[in-house]
Amino acid sequence: TLTYTVQSTDNNAASDTQTVTVTVNGTNDAPDIHLVATGTPDTASATLTETNAGLSTNGTLTVTDADLSDTVSSSVTAVVASGTTAGLGLTNAQLLAMLAVAPTSGLAANPTDTHNLNWTFNSGTQAFDYLAAGQSLTLTYTVQSTDNNAASDTQTVTVTVNGTDEVSQTLITAVVDGKQGNNATPSTVTITFGAPVTANFVNLSDVMHVSGLPNVTVINGTGSFIDSTHYTFQVDKGAGSSNGSSYTLTIDSGAFSDGLGHTNAAKTQGGLKPAGSAGEPINLALTDPSDGQAVTVTVKDLPSGWTIDGATQNADGSWTVQSTAVHELTVTTPADFVGAAVLDVQMTWTNADGTTGSAFIADNVEAYAPGSPVFAWSGDDVLTGSSGNDLFVFSQPIGNDTVYSFDAAADQIDLIGYSGFQSFADVQAHTADDASGNAVITLANGQSITLEGVHSSALGVGNFVFDQSPVVNNAGTMTIGDGALLPLSGTVNNSGIIALNSTGDETLLQVIQHGVTLQGGGQVVLSDSAFNIVSGTGPDVTLTNVDNTISGAGQLGDGMLGLDNRGTIIASGSNALIIDTGGSVVANSGTLEATGSGGLVVAGGVANSGMLWANGGNIAIHGAVTGEGDATIGNLSKLEFGAASSTDVTFAQNAAGTLELDDSFDYSGRIGGITNDDKLDLNDILFGTGTTVAYQASQDGSGGTLTVSDGTHNATLHLLGTYDANGFKLADDGQGHTVVAYNPAEFTLIGVGGGTSEFTV
Repeated sequence: TLTYTVQSTDNNAASDTQTVTVTVNGTNDAPDIHLVATGTPDTASATLTETNAGLSTNGTLTVTDADLSDTVSSSVTAVVASGTTAGLGLTNAQLLAMLAVAPTSGLAANPTDTHNLNWTFNSGTQAFDYLAAGQSLTLTYTVQSTDNNAASDTQTVTVTVNGTDEVSQTLITAVVDGKQGNNATPSTVTITFGAPVTANFVNLSDVMHVSGLPNVTVINGTGSFIDSTHYTFQVDKGAGSSNGSSYTLTIDSGAFSDGLGHTNAAKTQGGLKPAGSAGEPINLALTDPSDGQAVTVTVKDLPSGWTIDGATQNADGSWTVQSTAVHELTVTTPADFVGAAVLDVQMTWTNADGTTGSAFIADNVEAYAPGSPVFAWSGDDVLTGSSGNDLFVFSQPIGNDTVYSFDAAADQIDLIGYSGFQSFADVQAHTADDASGNAVITLANGQSITLEGVHSSALGVGNFVFDQSPVVNNAGTMTIGDGALLPLSGTVNNSGIIALNSTGDETLLQVIQHGVTLQGGGQVVLSDSAFNIVSGTGPDVTLTNVDNTISGAGQLGDGMLGLDNRGTIIASGSNALIIDTGGSVVANSGTLEATGSGGLVVAGGVANSGMLWANGGNIAIHGAVTGEGDATIGNLSKLEFGAASSTDVTFAQNAAGTLELDDSFDYSGRIGGITNDDKLDLNDILFGTGTTVAYQASQDGSGGTLTVSDGTHNATLHLLGTYDANGFKLADDGQGHTVVAYNPAEFTLIGVGGGTSEFTV
């Protein structure tokens, strides 16, 4: 209340007064939350760059209230996420909790106050690493200030997170070098990723670098994705390098990105493949990367029961050892393990300039049963002798191989396929000691054997045999793990199981010179994967299956292996089993069967004196099928002959099957057992209004001749059995070709009372 005194005075100084009262009644003024630019300016926005860790930032706002008796409380009331939100995976409540203000209550908010409300953004463990480069997330928060009379004002605070391409050490999970064919055939490299990726390069040679051979190069234009997590390309080993010669591949950082914007870290990959005897130390075939400096070696994916010499097992199951001589490190498998496995070996060291060096190696370890021959594969290899008498088998071609623990008093070397080596005198003429005093036997350009710790003078006639066929006995389980390789040759007496266990990486049973004779009544079991491969080192190498059952999915031959099947081969997987013998014809006096949905595919021809059986799975033979053997179609299956063939075909009872002939003009086999649920699909007869079918029974009643014509082409098929000439019907197979079905003639019976009924027989 304002009370004023008003005085009136005349010219004689007489006066009077009157009071005037003004009363101002207060109302509540809302607080005002805003930005002040003086001093350290207030901020209502922040931009952060995404990393692999949580993010934080802070700022201030100014809150004032004209009512001096009021106090103000503040809180974060809402948040809106915009920009790239796919992959965020957080609720509004979780995002709201990331922004806080202080003080939350009791703020005087005098009109002259500034910068008196603090805000803090903290994402905790949320790194927003789903954001890729060029993507951003904007979080718009609403901050509300309210006085003690419930009047309020709001201000937005905006936090923007920009994505980046982050380098991931685990994006590339494996690099496998395989399928090298003969000396002139490029090596195929397959890179496996831990997540779907895309390529960030145009030319392979810009990001892939190879070394270790005189003329090795990456072949531009050969790169492609098998699927979103497997990339493959080819490497030219170059003149002077033998089949399978080892080289080193370096992949540049940033060559590939996953869907979250992570890019691969640089990776160096070697390709050594040590072999030895189960239950005894096997050299890991590692190369010292530093000049006598300590190297930390970590081995992952070590199977249960395996140990690394001098290493300590870590909590995550990996093994770690420090060594200044990594070339001496060994692995020991259980005595009952036979087969091969890939170990993930990582080495780190300090370079002379203080930087950290690293290398990653997919180390293929082969362990053979005690007393079994130890085989070298077709590339650079490291073999280790046992405490017993060992036979080391080197079949043309090999790479530059090293043998550790060779006992000159007891061990032997079998040289197979080397025409210039028929006696010890031939060996002596090609043997010399290297600078370290190790005997080096030079077999051919790029093919040698170094006997570590053995002088050439210690070798004698008894240490060598020539073209001797090795014998391997397997009564248990021989396991080739995912991505691993195991070579074999000679006679394999397999009464147990040989298992190829690919789960997505190329898994290879390599048949080396002069091939493998598989006997003993056992099994070769391929997992349900297209990446299982049984292949040779050349088209002149043959797998003879005397009596084993080979089943599963994958590749038999891969274009580099002859096949003589006297036992049973069953395509039992949801992936196809593909037999590809290159230019040779498959000899089958046993059974080729398909039971799985993936089916059986034969890339070439078959000389069939045995049985082809489409039994729940389809069989497609792209070449000619000849011989006195038989074929049976049953269980809703299809048998396809891709070329002129002569094998007889029988439809089993209730087969509901299809015989598909790509060259029906030249098909000379006989067809029996056709009923009304079976079909003949003739791919060389066009279907149209002019397409005709005619059947002529033979005089002896044993069968007849079915002639199908499209007016230009005629197919004459020989049938066994009794058929109604009017029962053959034609239809389109959906691709313009003719399908022949058999439906016996329809006829009408006159019933009692003159009624009629339709019957089909």
